[in-house]
Amino acid sequence: MALSFLTNADHTIEAVVTCDPEVGADSDQRSAYIQSGDLSDLGSVSDNATRFTLKALSPSEREEAEVRAGALKRSELGRLLWSEAPIDSSDRARWHHALSDDERSAMADYNSYINRVYVEMLRSSLKLIDGEDASVDQLQLIRPDSHRTETISELVLHVQRISLLGDQGKQD
Repeated sequence: MALSFLTNADHTIEAVVTCDPEVGADSDQRSAYIQSGDLSDLGSVSDNATRFTLKALSPSEREEAEVRAGALKRSELGRLLWSEAPIDSSDRARWHHALSDDERSAMADYNSYINRVYVEMLRSSLKLIDGEDASVDQLQLIRPDSHRTETISELVLHVQRISLLGDQGKQD
């Protein structure tokens, strides 16, 4: 069979995040872990590392999360600008500075939409934190703020990987 099918949207994984001080990894190890979800790709994971249990999302669950986040009202101009933005941070800053006020507003609206999508995906996917029932609201309490945003981003990458690619992750 040439097509790949999600066999079970109830499939769960246990994940850690690389900003956790109890997780040791260099940038190559972090990248490998995000792609594979295999804890052995990390340098070290202490028994004290926070563990998140995530459920794969079916296509309809992902679509519902996007709709709850505002997919039907999002800025299409913002989406276009977001996709055209340079990757290099210096180039991006200069590019962003040259945008009109309307374009900056559209881009800000789209960035807010993406952040809401992440939260809604985790609302549907996050099941446990360290073996206890969990909610996305708990993630909003992570400090410092840089760890909160990195945690949300990494967990969303894990959800996308298991939902779209299965537990095998990206194959080279």
